[in-house]
Amino acid sequence: MKFAKIQFDDRSVAAKALVGMAQRGRVVGLRDQMFIVPEPALEWLTENSLPYKLIEYLNQDDVVQTLRNNLTHTV
Repeated sequence: MKFAKIQFDDRSVAAKALVGMAQRGRVVGLRDQMFIVPEPALEWLTENSLPYKLIEYLNQDDVVQTLRNNLTHTV
């Protein structure tokens, strides 16, 4: 499965999108309103006309590496 790192400019859009994306797979929240989502979530966002900015496409190994990176996901 492919994943994507996306970002929302508006908090209200991010809140609405989070509910729908979570129904389509595991969503990882990062700081600055950025999320790692499965590819089907992108289709749902497009169908519902929710604006987002695609940062990059990721594979499973990239997702694990991002979560292990202390600078990206601080404790």
